[in-house]
Order: sequence, then C-alpha cells, then structure tokens
Amino acid sequence: MNKSCFIHRPTPAASVACLSLAMLCALTAPAQELGPAPGVPEGFMLIEGDILVRLPKPGTPAPKGVYRETSTYFWPGGVVPYEFDANVSAANRTAAINAMAEWEAVANVDFRARSGDDNYIHVQDSNVNSSQVGRVGGRQDVNISSWGSRFIIAHELGHALGFWHEQSRSDRDTYVRINWGNIEEGKAHNFNTHDEAKHYGPYDFDSVMHYDGKSFSTNGLDTITVLPPNDVLWQAGIGQRDHFSTWDQRIMSYLYPESNWRFCDTTRTGAGSGSFLDPFKYFTDAKASVPNYGHLFLVKPGNYAAVGVHSKPMTLRAPLSGAVLK
Repeated sequence: MNKSCFIHRPTPAASVACLSLAMLCALTAPAQELGPAPGVPEGFMLIEGDILVRLPKPGTPAPKGVYRETSTYFWPGGVVPYEFDANVSAANRTAAINAMAEWEAVANVDFRARSGDDNYIHVQDSNVNSSQVGRVGGRQDVNISSWGSRFIIAHELGHALGFWHEQSRSDRDTYVRINWGNIEEGKAHNFNTHDEAKHYGPYDFDSVMHYDGKSFSTNGLDTITVLPPNDVLWQAGIGQRDHFSTWDQRIMSYLYPESNWRFCDTTRTGAGSGSFLDPFKYFTDAKASVPNYGHLFLVKPGNYAAVGVHSKPMTLRAPLSGAVLK
C-alpha cells in the first residue's frame, strides 16, 4: 500500500508492543562479515524502484505496464517477526531496530525477533534498498544499502507493513504532473498508478513514501512537478526521508489499530466488521462494538444515523471532518 494507497481488503488486528534494543542480545552476531546480498532475488522483479514482486509463472502472459500482485495482506495482530542475515553487522542491526521502533511508536506494530515463525521478514545488507509490500507469506527479504538513514530503512519497512508509494495513488494527477520526457529509458513503469488501490486522506506531499522530484531523471530535470497551488511549498519537499508525516502516522495507526478502536462508514456496502478496511456501515453497530472509553472513527464525511440516548463513554473522531450525527 502506498501510504495513502494501502490497497485492498484483509483486516489487520491490533496488539501493542515496544521493541527494545536489548533484543539485539538475543541475536547472535555474525562470525564474519559477508558481502551484500543481490537486490533482486531469483524469481522476482523490481517495480517503482524499490518494490519487489514475484515474476509471473512460466507460461503466463507478460503483464502490461506495471506488474503487481493481486492483494496486499497485513500482519495479524501487528506482529512482524524478523531476522537478520549473517551479513548484517551489529551496528546495522541497531540501525534497523531503531527504524522499526519509529513505526512501533505511531502504530500498534510489534517487530519481534523470529522464533520459528513461518511468515517473517529477513533483513539483509544489499546493494539496493527494496522490499515486498505487506505480508506475502514465508520468508520475505528487506534489502538495505542505506544503513546510515533511519527513515530510508523505515521507508522499506513501511512497504513490508503494507504501504505503497504515495505518487502511485489513482488521484495523483490532480496534484502532481509526471514529466515523462525526463524519465530514464525503460523506467517509465515506475510512475504508473494503481487504479485498484484504496487511498485515504489528502494527497500527502510530506509522506516518507513519496518519490523525490528527480527520481529516475535522465537529464537532471524534474520527473515529478508539484502542481499549483502546492508547488511553492512542496516542490523541494517531496521525497523527504527524515520523518513520518502526520498522515503516514495516522494511516499506519488505522491499519494497525489499538484494540479499543472501531471504524464506521455509512457509504460502504455490507455490515462490516469494524476495522479500518472493513468498517461498520451502521453507527448503532459501531457504537455497540466499541468498548467503554474506546475510540470510534467516522471514516467518511456525511450523515450518520444516531438518534437516541448515548451513555457509553467513548471518543468520536472524524479524520476527514464533515461527519454529522443526526
């Protein structure tokens, strides 16, 4: 999922935890330094510069445009088992754990040292930065070359948690212009949009998941131009890698919510289960499901049928504003 484009359906559960640097003690330091792992393992290809996807099976017609897998899955309970390759130094392990802690601080995510888990991320030193998107099953590699940048590492971990790139949102052409003539030959597919993607919130120029303005430039000129009226403020700002934006934090927290959070959206079809990706349709169902002193998020602007006496203590939130109880 890019940040605002987290894509598709599965429901994330929630579970709180905090990762301590002391967990390094449980990981045996490598006996020797090994060389970087290849950035694109056999059977995979890179799209959008740093996203690993599986190649189609032999005999399957080559995909048109950008290749993408059909669904993004999230980590149940927010628990992400991880292990380090033997080629990752102690200092770089600390750097990765610090980046993990950035996501743990803003969402109900728990990176835990792998202990026999079937599904896990394998963090390794590489000649590129790359990751698959979401939980794909089995071992999935997170390749890091920029060990000195905490938020480049966090960017790749954001992919592993389910975020796609911000500029791949289906509505991006309203906010930025892609300068196709400035893009390196053979790299135009990195600027495709995901028409089937689900995005939420305003277009986020400040997202840690956004390309910078000269990504894949063949001539040093901008490949992405921010459109007025946002150009003056954001042309030089897109592509930052030193913090999470407000919406990076919000959406990750919605995908991996606290256990007493529920979501309601009257525009959806079906009753829903109360998660962010599968919200309740009816306010009465959502209210009944929220624990005392929990939080109920009214996902979309609009009227929510809420006639009656409400005595349960809870906090109502409308992230996009414009939600009316009537």
